[in-house]
Amino acid sequence: MKRQKLSNLQIATDALFQKEHQALAPILQAEIRIQNQLARLDGQVRQTRWDTNDTEGYRVTGTDILWHGWESNTRRQLNMELARVRSQKLAALDALRSAFGRQQAVTRLSDIETENRRRALQKKQIP
Repeated sequence: MKRQKLSNLQIATDALFQKEHQALAPILQAEIRIQNQLARLDGQVRQTRWDTNDTEGYRVTGTDILWHGWESNTRRQLNMELARVRSQKLAALDALRSAFGRQQAVTRLSDIETENRRRALQKKQIP
């Protein structure tokens, strides 16, 4: 392969890898955001359990049923969103792996080409 074509191919594979890597960042941020929301919800549930022991009217008025319904709905929505984001993450990781493999293959080809040229120059210099 000609050196210029190999150089262009290397630039293209590097650019593709960077593009795939950058596409993964917002997905990871969304996953962290949802996990934090779930952790905050867990904290609210623990706090509510603690507070309900001290509050007599909580169960009498039916507030506990409303709270548990809201908590269950919110948890379900967050878990569905987390599943969707993780699905996107898996697809993005597959694309990133492919781009990385291409980048490494082209880098290896470039290294081999450079080594072959170096050997050819050495053979020409040694009489």
